[in-house]
Amino acid sequence: MPRGKRTNYAAFCTECASRCDTLFKITKSKKADFKVPEKFCKVCRKKTKLKLKEEKHSS
Repeated sequence: MPRGKRTNYAAFCTECASRCDTLFKITKSKKADFKVPEKFCKVCRKKTKLKLKEEKHSS
């Protein structure tokens, strides 16, 4: 049974633009459906909001 394609989002720190995380979402759900998370950035040494950028579709 096919599960559909997943979209990978790379999460970048808004302060220093370093990559912090990777999010996987099913393509049926829209990008606006989930909140932009806050995560601890190792470079900035503080909790910052993330900017999401679509990477690729994995099958």
